[in-house]
Amino acid sequence: MIELFDTVTILAQIPNPAPVAPPGSEKIIEVVANAKWGARIALMLGFFIGLLVWAGGRWVDHHRAGRVGLFMMLCSLSGALLYGIGWQVINYFAGDA
Repeated sequence: MIELFDTVTILAQIPNPAPVAPPGSEKIIEVVANAKWGARIALMLGFFIGLLVWAGGRWVDHHRAGRVGLFMMLCSLSGALLYGIGWQVINYFAGDA
């Protein structure tokens, strides 16, 4: 039992260093930033193309195209909502908030 107590006191004295980014992590951050940019563009394109498909489907009285356009717009809006909330949820669970 004495050995266990000595081990615990030794472990309690080890300092907790701050995290340091590894070399080359700037490139990883650039890739993530590019992916975020691409996601924003894809969400906007999905919404506006869905709007065009919906309007075109309603204009020529093609109800299936109208539903597909509406579905595209709703998926884009849902994706944008998840995109906006996701970062905060990840930070909360990672303990950065």
